[in-house]
Amino acid sequence: MIYVFLALLLIAIPYISKRFNQPNFNIIYRWLRWFFCAALFNNLFEAFFLSTRPFFVHFVTGLGVYFIIETGYNWVVIKALSDGDLPLFPKYKINEDGDGWPANPQTIKIKEWIRHENFVHLESLKAELYAGIYLRTSIYDNKESKIRLQVLFIPKGKGETVTNFVLTSVNKEGQTIITDNYNMPYGGFYPDTWKHVRIPLEGSIAKLKQIHDKRLKSNTTEIVPQSDDPLEDLLEQQRSLEDLNIKKGFLFSRREHKDKGKITQEGRYRLWKEMWNLAYLGRPLL
Repeated sequence: MIYVFLALLLIAIPYISKRFNQPNFNIIYRWLRWFFCAALFNNLFEAFFLSTRPFFVHFVTGLGVYFIIETGYNWVVIKALSDGDLPLFPKYKINEDGDGWPANPQTIKIKEWIRHENFVHLESLKAELYAGIYLRTSIYDNKESKIRLQVLFIPKGKGETVTNFVLTSVNKEGQTIITDNYNMPYGGFYPDTWKHVRIPLEGSIAKLKQIHDKRLKSNTTEIVPQSDDPLEDLLEQQRSLEDLNIKKGFLFSRREHKDKGKITQEGRYRLWKEMWNLAYLGRPLL
């Protein structure tokens, strides 16, 4: 009976997480799935009389087998990312197609919140990931132009998207204060001038802005208005990140991509660690 109950939980939790926008439920799901598979591993040994060792030994062994299988899968994904055509830093352009926002109840609520908070729309951008598959983003400034909001729509299977938020401010010393809930593994390095906090388990844009506001209040240097063109600013950020991660040894230079791929061995290891951190702890690589 316990296995039936766990199986039903494994079916229900992803739906609940998506329906109520609770990313922390995904962490529960992954831990339950790991324990469930380890318990089935024990049952397999008992059912076929393969071992007479106690449950604990089989269970721990099952945990280890699952870890090895998932690690192998993650390394295959990382190799495919390194060797494939998917751009690590997609090249954005102005979105003139009028398809910036998916039409669903969640995005309608987000739009209403943005309107209520008096954010002003600056630009809608898109970047092609594969043929006909686009990463879309809409960029806003608050009325003082001291907080820039980027709403990202990341494509998933079956025409679905994942929505992430990035809040950015700049102080008088030139430091960039960033608060986001981006939940995809990155694994790379950020510039020293970036004061970056990532909270993958915070699905609410309102709560994320509250966190960003607290960070701005604790900042001792004056926050200045941002006047940069959104597209140029975003492209410049990507150029800076790419150059930095080449210098830090996370990425190969572009001329080496054909022979070695995009990501170095050290970079692949960092990316693998962040995949595990995000999946089971809900936090990026420290």
